[in-house]
Amino acid sequence: MDLAETLAAIVGPGHVLGPERLALRDPGWCRGSQGAGLLVRPAGAAELSALLRATPGVAVVPQGGLTGLVEGTETHPGQLIVSFERMNRIHAIDPAQAVALVGAGVRLADLDAALEPFGLMAGVDIGARDSCTLGGMVATNAGGIRVLRYGMMRAGVLGLEVVLADGAVLDLTTPLLKNNAGYDLKQDFIGSEGTLGLVTKVALRLFPRPRGIATAMLGCAPSALSALMPRLRAALGEQLAAFEGIWPACFEHVARGLALTRRPLGPQDLYLILEAFGPDDTAARLALEAALEPLILDGTLGDAVIAQSASDRAAFWKIREGGGAIGSGGETVHSYDVSLRLADLDPYVTALEARAAGALPGVAVLVLGHVADGNLHVMLMGPPDLPRPPCDALVYGTLAGFSDASVSAEHGIGLEKRAILAQVQPPAVRAAMRALKAAYDPGNRLNPGKVLG
Repeated sequence: MDLAETLAAIVGPGHVLGPERLALRDPGWCRGSQGAGLLVRPAGAAELSALLRATPGVAVVPQGGLTGLVEGTETHPGQLIVSFERMNRIHAIDPAQAVALVGAGVRLADLDAALEPFGLMAGVDIGARDSCTLGGMVATNAGGIRVLRYGMMRAGVLGLEVVLADGAVLDLTTPLLKNNAGYDLKQDFIGSEGTLGLVTKVALRLFPRPRGIATAMLGCAPSALSALMPRLRAALGEQLAAFEGIWPACFEHVARGLALTRRPLGPQDLYLILEAFGPDDTAARLALEAALEPLILDGTLGDAVIAQSASDRAAFWKIREGGGAIGSGGETVHSYDVSLRLADLDPYVTALEARAAGALPGVAVLVLGHVADGNLHVMLMGPPDLPRPPCDALVYGTLAGFSDASVSAEHGIGLEKRAILAQVQPPAVRAAMRALKAAYDPGNRLNPGKVLG
């Protein structure tokens, strides 16, 4: 019995896809995601456990919504793709406990729709909400636009069900907010990119859905960020939900791509999108106005406009999320995801632009990000033949001049950042990570080659 027949005996022949059927599917954002030529769709932990036990030594690569940006779902012949698309059941929503138990294949947008009648929502929200899955968000410790208010995915995960490389099933799905009964093993799997275990269920902490939202687009000098943030926190407290930044070159490129004929603000040194929650839209808007007025009067902000309607708000966010379309004109775009201290954000961008002008003339440096979190998304855009190695050297070489910086803020490591991680990670930390990998997956069959190599 060959591998496909073995799998079919466990999950049914309709859930084993060979090269022909795979070729009809969207490969997602990783061009090599279908390289294995064989995909299996288990219905849950029991089937996943059975197929792992029946295929010892076969390398498996987990795939969720295929929206990752670091080649973490790349596969090769001889490997097996495990898709979680059949694990798309919302098992329970407990509004009293504010917890949901969901399958790893549930899409974020579908969960959000199911939670709306209860006045609840997940804390994390990302631009790929219509396709990303909860299991993938756990595996990558997803961040997004509301980290300032609710933290990254790790902050909202109460429990997990995980299948290990040998087929053992760990039921860690407790919905309790307090649970100090031994080691908190779920933490090992959050952000591990499927290299330690395969997440099949998620117990997720929920939050009250905001009744009111106020959104503003601001302009300021980048040097004002460090003074701006403490004052916004003091004025808005927990109402401050999102704070995004777009540097001018990126703003202009996105605005042209969207064919904007009317822009919310005139030219600015730095464009910011600020969002505040409240008991209703009027209260949220009044709080936001009260917070911004003294900042405008004393010159901390150069300009500001507050959305007066849902369409205004959507227009602001369309500009921010329009960064995902950069490169759609046929250019080559190499994307990076770095993290720095707030005071270092603009000095890093300024240094990067200066170095790019000398080392890569004609290459555009486009920057946006979650500035309150210190997270920059950097895109180097150039001709179709723009090679990646000199772009890597430029981005990470510039980053090396700043202390307490990270080569990956929220996208993970995958294959794309494996080499730079090996360069910047302290040897003792790397040894500890390898020991953890060896303990959970001694045969290196779970997403092999990713993160550690």
